[in-house]
Amino acid sequence: MAELLNASKITAFLTFLLIVTLGFQAMSKTTIKHGSMDLTQIDISNAEPIVLDGEWEFYWKQILFPSDFTSKKHPSAQYIKVPAVWNGLKLGNSELTGEGYATYRLVITKDEKPDLLSLDIPNVYTNYALWVNGVMLASNGVVSKEGSQAKPAWRPHVKIFEAQGKTIEIILQVSNFHHNRGGVHKSIKLGTPDNISRQHEFIVVSNVLLVGGLLILGAFFIGFFLIRKGLWATLYFGLLCLFWGIRALFSNIYLITSFFDSISWELAIRVEYLSLYLSMLVGMLFISQVFLDKKKSIYKYTLIMINYCIIALTVILPPVFFTQLLTTYQFFIAVNFLFVIIVIVRAIFKKQHEAWFSAMGIIIGMTLFAYELTAYAVVVKINFIFLNFGYLAVFFLNSLVLAYHFVGAYKQINVLEEERNRSLEGRLRGI
Repeated sequence: MAELLNASKITAFLTFLLIVTLGFQAMSKTTIKHGSMDLTQIDISNAEPIVLDGEWEFYWKQILFPSDFTSKKHPSAQYIKVPAVWNGLKLGNSELTGEGYATYRLVITKDEKPDLLSLDIPNVYTNYALWVNGVMLASNGVVSKEGSQAKPAWRPHVKIFEAQGKTIEIILQVSNFHHNRGGVHKSIKLGTPDNISRQHEFIVVSNVLLVGGLLILGAFFIGFFLIRKGLWATLYFGLLCLFWGIRALFSNIYLITSFFDSISWELAIRVEYLSLYLSMLVGMLFISQVFLDKKKSIYKYTLIMINYCIIALTVILPPVFFTQLLTTYQFFIAVNFLFVIIVIVRAIFKKQHEAWFSAMGIIIGMTLFAYELTAYAVVVKINFIFLNFGYLAVFFLNSLVLAYHFVGAYKQINVLEEERNRSLEGRLRGI
């Protein structure tokens, strides 16, 4: 068991360093200024996918079409960073909220040869229509100036188009009336169909492995609890795996839309948020059950009640309201992590050796989750492949906590069995 503990510490530390290093490597420099990008010196057919981050033209409260930019009355442009939400953006004397509509525009200059290219288009808040060189290439939901007519949708797309001539004009119409945040909050990528598809498939495969691994792990521990009633830690951990697996299915690249194209956006976003809150709840219960056992804690019960309230509000309120709770909940997550850290540190000082597994898992998990929340809050790119594998490492380490308990219980049973046998042998000799 000591060898297993040392090996796990080393594995966790190396995983932690790998995730942090690759996470920072995922960042790229801005290459777009004032709505234009120069790729004349780049052979797109042989280059890696190009991230279209930078200053796009921005037309607030306008739904513009390609024909609007060929007319003599060319609209006056402002500029906005992509990816970024438009919440808080100051236009004149007003500050934008999440609700509204706008048009983004980017003009890319390249060499004259025709190229077969592809765009990797993520979801936006909360619908869009994308045009390339005057032709609509992709759409999500229904873009409208009226909330009653707009329809939200979150399905990432990979689309192929033929680029003729020296320029590629991308026009992106976006509207939002259903979420707290509005705008293009993820990177759009340009490249060859092979490169774009390969990169997209890597992300999808890593997401599938995370979802599949967690659902299998969750089913195993929940099944174990049903066989051996009373082992509440196994139930909480099984539910934690199940809820986080569901969250991975309903967030980030929204893998669920690949299987169920017709799934309701409102249902999907409720599941995404509820799976996060339920994961936090059962995760805290798991740590408390393993390391606090039956001890009562006012902090634990307070955190549980707050979670119940957040869950209830998410079930009752419409998305435009309950999505506003996430910013506040981020502070609550920090309080949860602080409680868990205190519990684990106390367990380590009490020589509960299995606490090291959770400690390493919590360190990696907190780093990953802080990375993910930072990407959400300030809108930066995130490396989904290593995020997914990092979360798998976290759950593996915490599963070793239960394995440690099972091994300890098995040893204790063997000791009791040996003592019973010795006692029986002594009685037989006395006879």
